[in-house]
Amino acid sequence: MTAYSMVPPQGPPPGSPRARRDRQLKLTVPVSLFFVGGFWAIVLLSCAAGLTGATRFFYTPLAFVIGAFLFVRFPAAYLVHLWWIWFLTPFVRRVVDFKSGWTEFSPIMLAPYVVSLLMLVTVIRFLPRLSQRDMFPFVPILVALSLAYPIGVMNAGFSPASFDVLNWVLPVVMGIHIAFSWRNYEKLKVSTEQAFLMGAAVLGIYGIYQFFFLAPWDAFWMQVVQMESIGRPAPLEVRIFGTLNSPGPYANMLAVSLLIVLGARGRLPFLAGIPAIVALLLSLVRAAWVGFGAGLFIMLAKMDMSRRAKLIAAVVLTVVLSLPLLSVEEVSKTVTTRIESMIGDKAQDDQSFKDRIHFFQTFVEDALSNPVGQGIGATGVATKISNNGKMGELGVIDSGLLEVPFVLGWLGGALYLSGVALLVTATFKRRWSRQDGFVTVAESVALSILVQMVFTNMLTGFIGTLFWSFIGFSIAAERHWASQSSTARSSSRGASAP
Repeated sequence: MTAYSMVPPQGPPPGSPRARRDRQLKLTVPVSLFFVGGFWAIVLLSCAAGLTGATRFFYTPLAFVIGAFLFVRFPAAYLVHLWWIWFLTPFVRRVVDFKSGWTEFSPIMLAPYVVSLLMLVTVIRFLPRLSQRDMFPFVPILVALSLAYPIGVMNAGFSPASFDVLNWVLPVVMGIHIAFSWRNYEKLKVSTEQAFLMGAAVLGIYGIYQFFFLAPWDAFWMQVVQMESIGRPAPLEVRIFGTLNSPGPYANMLAVSLLIVLGARGRLPFLAGIPAIVALLLSLVRAAWVGFGAGLFIMLAKMDMSRRAKLIAAVVLTVVLSLPLLSVEEVSKTVTTRIESMIGDKAQDDQSFKDRIHFFQTFVEDALSNPVGQGIGATGVATKISNNGKMGELGVIDSGLLEVPFVLGWLGGALYLSGVALLVTATFKRRWSRQDGFVTVAESVALSILVQMVFTNMLTGFIGTLFWSFIGFSIAAERHWASQSSTARSSSRGASAP
């Protein structure tokens, strides 16, 4: 287990609330292993035994039942369960479809949403407390989304709007849930940290395997969806997407994991960083590379000299340990070609760059001219629902900064983006949690994702879950350390009283 700074100097008295929390913290790992590990053992054994047809139908209900139990009894283990559901569900869907036949709308893909829906309980329970100063920026965001849903129903239809509202709302709900769960901050922090460290190793290794060998279920899926941007369904010719559905979310998951790896202490995190950094480069997602660089810069800027030196040493060590993999000819050639496309004249000639410039010039008027917008469901994957399973004309919007006002209107967009700006600004002004290394990681993650809004909308779906959850962690950390400080002052006054 890794650890961050601000470790309490003394153990709490037996029977105190803090002692009970420490005991629950120790239970997080075995509980996660039992329930989360048990769930994945059932799924993998079912697939290995050829019961993929049954897996298609029991996967989501079983994920929900286990999620509901953990949500009530073990909130930290619930978070571990949710992260792994996000990490592996597209992989399970591909294996099941490969063995039991392709389905356009697989019930397996609903699992991350139905497990996430449980966090609505927290929002409903603490709804009046959204008026508190640190939580109030969530209010204009929820208002903007509430206004955009009925507009989406009218313009895009009930089904596309209802599906897409999950992509917009549930990541925000996760941020609110984590923020209001600040009394469990230490447990949630450790569980998330462990999930991402393990995820970096598992998803990174699988991505490297995918590049060299490409499993038959991945090749089958590429042939069916015909997504030209991810290369050809053949070894050494694919832009890896790991266990996720496309290189973008995969690369951002790895970038977030690497920031956690570099901010953590101990030796094991570095081992997880080796496959993660190689896989991040092989994903060829330049926006994620830029985002990771921005996050790393923030970590260096926010740390004191001692921790900054350790971070630089960690970066150097991770890169050096990755060199044997990076020096493989196929890997180095693929990555070098992509890096060269970002530099000098080649950047100007890059077709993707030209397409984005053209898109900005032609789409900006449409995005900013409508006060109420096209509504939720008008863009993204939701367009498949109203287009016979094929991505619609507005399925891919090459700028998150334009997609937000296009969907929410300039009125809703102003509410939404002002809430985001207030939350991010507050994240960088924390007082009590300034020495908490995990808060620095949270700040880095938020910025690394936000800078990519120039290229695509990063605040919805799985990537949005990454952004909003770490915003929630920042708020929870501030409340946790403020409470710890208050308790310490009270104890000090009590001890000094005659």
